[in-house]
Amino acid sequence: MLLSKTKILAGLHCEKRLFLMLNRPELAKRKKSPLAETGIVVGNQARKEFPGGVLVNRFQKDSDPFEETRSYLDDKNVSAIFEAGFRYQDTEVFVDILQRQGSRWNLIEVKSSSSVKDDYIDDVSVQHMVLSNAAVAIDRIELMYLNKDFVYQGEKNYQGLFIREDIAERVIKHSRFITDAIEQIRKNLTQEEPVDHVDGHCKNPYPCEFKSYCEQQDGEYPVSWLPNAAVAIRKLHDNNIYDIRDIPVEMLSSETQLKVRRVSINGQAELEADAAAILTELDYPRFYLDFETINLAVPVWPGSRPSQQHPFQWSCHIQQADATITHKEFLDVSGEDPRRRFAESLIAACGTAGPVIVYNQSFEKSIIKNLAASYEDLKEPLLAINTRVFDLLPVMKKYYYHPQMKGSWSIKNVLSCLLPELRYSDLGDVQDGLMAQSAYHEIVSGKLSKKQKDSLTADMLDYCKLDTYAMLAIVDKLCLKSGTLKSGTDYD
Repeated sequence: MLLSKTKILAGLHCEKRLFLMLNRPELAKRKKSPLAETGIVVGNQARKEFPGGVLVNRFQKDSDPFEETRSYLDDKNVSAIFEAGFRYQDTEVFVDILQRQGSRWNLIEVKSSSSVKDDYIDDVSVQHMVLSNAAVAIDRIELMYLNKDFVYQGEKNYQGLFIREDIAERVIKHSRFITDAIEQIRKNLTQEEPVDHVDGHCKNPYPCEFKSYCEQQDGEYPVSWLPNAAVAIRKLHDNNIYDIRDIPVEMLSSETQLKVRRVSINGQAELEADAAAILTELDYPRFYLDFETINLAVPVWPGSRPSQQHPFQWSCHIQQADATITHKEFLDVSGEDPRRRFAESLIAACGTAGPVIVYNQSFEKSIIKNLAASYEDLKEPLLAINTRVFDLLPVMKKYYYHPQMKGSWSIKNVLSCLLPELRYSDLGDVQDGLMAQSAYHEIVSGKLSKKQKDSLTADMLDYCKLDTYAMLAIVDKLCLKSGTLKSGTDYD
């Protein structure tokens, strides 16, 4: 069986993940993400640093990328090869950039991050192992990544966007480990499904697409649902404890973790009356606010940096003391810099008085702070909005938990338990933040018909609108019960 670099890296990360990729791919749950598009954009921009380079046709039906690579290696007029393909035994790799250096070559891996990460060394080490065995003479081994201090000035001038760092020493030191690890992966390919349990490695350095499946194997309430419990989870696994309901009370010290355990055992939600008491005290008008942002790895607007968060959408539900509710919104999918229009419309919508209610304030406040730094004439009213921000998340985390929240107080999890009739799954093609980012990319790409663009735009508006209505509905639900709830009572 041929092993691609992707499969080898999966096996290095988790043997169970590789087994499932090869034998049970239908169990994978993947979310629509803009990361793939980001990698393509960064890769294309990196190639421009090597004029005269040639691209191997990896996906052309009647083309053999390995033979094509070999012909380019032999052609002295080719100064660089993009997506060069090599195979050694049952392992194949495609190299982002091979740069000719006399009779030798520079192996260059391109990444859309702004630093060197440990898993990148694994990645390049696999490539180096294959190329070394394919008799390709390597001069330098480099990682080419984004310069976080680069500021785009316009005119398509990207000089200084990338940093090229020599990582040969780390890769060569790692080569013995990689060779042995790949051999072990080959030996394990025919074995039964490995036993592994969900913990921190299932989301770092990237989320595993089989996490939901593995959680189900750990129990109805897997201990991986415990919040902020990386050390505790490892200790529990060491003691063969995999379900929250089986945890001895003395093994937990965090009040939040104890609440999750208690609710999981009782099967009944807990909502403390203090939540309603706090929320009832909020003044009117109340502004329920949510943002959507896009991270462009290769900046396209003057004055911006790589992977800087650019807000392109907001939704705001405004609730008056007499229960009157109005909704305002902003969305810019023109492809032009949306930041100033975003800021001006936000200032106009939020007025000058009343709490601005958000869910996880660090996000919205940081966006507003960055906008204030970019537009001096808007700085005062923008920062004034920040002084009015009220964060709903800490209130929910302290005073509410439902057994079906899976250890997460995300707005979606809270809403599905408190107000199950309001469902993100009823929305169209945009049901979460990553899907909103992907939708933005699709719309500004110019590849969609007007009908497709209008439909996706409507879905983006519906999604952001539900985010802010969800907060309003949650607060109203809790305040409505303020006179009847007591600590520890059932709440479904």
